[in-house]
Amino acid sequence: MFEPREILDVTVHRTTLDAVIERLDLFVRSGRPHQVVTVNMDFLRIARSDAGFRETLNGADLSVADGVPVIWASRLLGAPLLERVTGVDIVERGAALAAAHGYSIFLLGAEPGVAAEAAAKLTHRFPGLRIAGAYAPPFGPFSDDEQARMLTMVRTARPDILFVAFGAPRQDIWIRQHLQSLGVPVCVGVGGAFNFIAGRLSRAPQWMQRSGMEWTYRLGQEPRRLWRRYLVGDLPIFLRIIGARALPRRRSLPTAPTALPPLMTRPDNTSAAGD
Repeated sequence: MFEPREILDVTVHRTTLDAVIERLDLFVRSGRPHQVVTVNMDFLRIARSDAGFRETLNGADLSVADGVPVIWASRLLGAPLLERVTGVDIVERGAALAAAHGYSIFLLGAEPGVAAEAAAKLTHRFPGLRIAGAYAPPFGPFSDDEQARMLTMVRTARPDILFVAFGAPRQDIWIRQHLQSLGVPVCVGVGGAFNFIAGRLSRAPQWMQRSGMEWTYRLGQEPRRLWRRYLVGDLPIFLRIIGARALPRRRSLPTAPTALPPLMTRPDNTSAAGD
């Protein structure tokens, strides 16, 4: 469990959701800051051209496969991962863990009001859950004042688990830059997870999630925002992996001889090639 696997120069750990939650518990108990990243095909695409983002992913304490296509890619590359672990799953199971053990969580990011709505839904689902804070910064680049405000809020709240929803690569790089100064035992970049938990967006049916077709459901929900990412950005990356897998097979095929060897004959004059 937690063996590292490499997919297009990005490390992803071979693990399960249950094992991840157990590891988060250990992180909290340690009291030391840890970063968790949720790698999907878009992460792999961005990491190919953004060395800083690639270093952030590879420097994380725990990296999980957030997407069935990442699982498929790992199998094609001969380094199979066990199962998909999404940002939504980590927030929900992390909240359950926190409620059971008296930990507190902080929700940072998403559109105005979404983090607070998600926090309310989580406290309703998991009685006893302590919300250390919920805050959505303004869109656009963070000013120095906004950076200071967020850092002060999190440090003052002293959560055990911090979920950050700025989108990739921003959320993960932000966590890496401030991980030590924040001092939060578990910091996780969770993308659009708050929107699903708050009910702003609905998740695909389970069969679509299991079959790897959830992206088509998401594309139907937000076509103007996601079509370029999925069809222009992510799909070529997956096709590249398929091509890389097929190339060694083509190279290993025997080439046709330039000249036929002489036939070997037997005493009965039947060709050995006919056996």
